[in-house]
Amino acid sequence: MPLLSLSLTAALAVAAQAGPAPSQAFDDALVFGAGLESVEQALEPRCDSLQAVSPSPAGFPLAREEETHLVCHGFSFDSGERLDAAVFTLADGALVQIEARGDTAPLTAHAGDSVSYAHWTAYPAAGLILDDAAGTAHILSPDGLHANLFAWHNPLLDGEPLDYAPVDVSIPPEVRPGASLDTLMPEIEAACPVVQVREIDPPSLPTQPATQTQINCFGYPVAGFERKIEFVFGDGQLVLAWILTGRGEADRLQAAMDAAYGTPVHAGDTFRFYEDGRLALRFDKPEILVVEQSLGAGYIDQLNGAGEAD
Repeated sequence: MPLLSLSLTAALAVAAQAGPAPSQAFDDALVFGAGLESVEQALEPRCDSLQAVSPSPAGFPLAREEETHLVCHGFSFDSGERLDAAVFTLADGALVQIEARGDTAPLTAHAGDSVSYAHWTAYPAAGLILDDAAGTAHILSPDGLHANLFAWHNPLLDGEPLDYAPVDVSIPPEVRPGASLDTLMPEIEAACPVVQVREIDPPSLPTQPATQTQINCFGYPVAGFERKIEFVFGDGQLVLAWILTGRGEADRLQAAMDAAYGTPVHAGDTFRFYEDGRLALRFDKPEILVVEQSLGAGYIDQLNGAGEAD
């Protein structure tokens, strides 16, 4: 369980706001947002073989209604350099992500400065992240970086089936508001493939603690996908946790949470609260919130005071 460096995490945050990714290193037509027909036309002359995989129903976090993964074997760059394989993922008809294995030199040639930690190398200006241990490269859109999709490996790249887990919205057992950092830290380290510790100074929690610590957990399987969880502690006790989700899966998560937790106590444009305010689905910035009940109730009061539709 490696600890993620602050510098790499900061680089990823910058990448989420950066310009276009180096997808055009593959072909000029391969820009994020490109449609299925143009992506296929660009890939067909470059791939030894090309297969389209469209799981149904959609389960990819950036796909609302449909997803297509174009699996390319033996991709050739104009330079003659080759990739063993690459998967080009489209969500609702638009290219949103690429994962590749092989010679990544054409991708990094003009990607700018890099930041490295353990087996990851990030090129923040380009949205490019290399996983040196797996020998793969991820090219992510800003929405993909928010959802931390660099921590997810597409099994189609290895010739394995893409089977999504059921959308189980049960709260992870490590997410226990009120529990101490000393108690939860060993559990988090045991459960999370990658952990990062941050001291937030000055503290920003509405509970106004003297100290604030955030534990970032990457690659935790929850709600049908491997996700990032942000554990936020005030004065050594867990106050809240954010489970980062994707922009395309709000309807699926809402249906699952309605089924699991019943009628929400607040249903607005930006938040949908359950369990007397202890749990919420956020829409403007895709996340699930788990929070102390009193603080959740305060958030609901603020939303109602701001006139959010209920």
